[in-house]
Amino acid sequence: MGTLSLSQDRRGSAALELAIVLPLLLVMLVGGISVSQVIRARMAVANAAETMAELVAAQTSVTGASMSDLCTGAQLVLAPYTTSGLKISVASVTNNVQTGTVGVDWQDTSCGGGSQIAAPATDAASLVPNRGDSAIVVQATYTYANPLNLVLPGQFTFTQLAFDRPRDATGVAHN
Repeated sequence: MGTLSLSQDRRGSAALELAIVLPLLLVMLVGGISVSQVIRARMAVANAAETMAELVAAQTSVTGASMSDLCTGAQLVLAPYTTSGLKISVASVTNNVQTGTVGVDWQDTSCGGGSQIAAPATDAASLVPNRGDSAIVVQATYTYANPLNLVLPGQFTFTQLAFDRPRDATGVAHN
C-alpha cells in the first residue's frame, strides 16, 4: 500500500463531521422538546380558563365553597403540569336592564389568589348586546417553569381570557 498525502487521507473524516454537527443536532433536539412543552402548557392554560368559564356559567349561584370546587375542576385540566402557578379570576358582567350599560356584578379571585380582571365589562361588552344579557369572564394566569431551559428561558407567564354565557337567563349570583 502506498503512502497517501494528508489531503487524500479520508480516514476519520466522518468522526470529525459528526463532532462538528452533533452539538448543533443536540441543541435542535432539546430546543424542539422545549418549544413543544411550552406550547402544550399554553394550550393547557387556555383549556383551564375555558373549563372554569363553562363550570361557572352552568351554575345559578356560586359561593366560596362551590368556587373552590370549580377551581379544582379547572386545575385538573392543567394536568400533567403543576397547578401551583395557576391563578384564576372570575367576573360576572351584565347589561343593565334599566340603563343599558354594561357593568360588573361581582368578581372572585379566590382560585389561586388571582388579581382582579382589569376591565371585564369592556372585555365582554360584545357578548352582552341586549339589556339583561349576562356573561362570565375568566382570566387565567399561569407561570410555567421550563425544565429544559438550555435553549429557551426558564420561565414563561401565560394569561388567557375566556368567556361563556350563563345557562340560566338571569345570570350567576355570587354569595
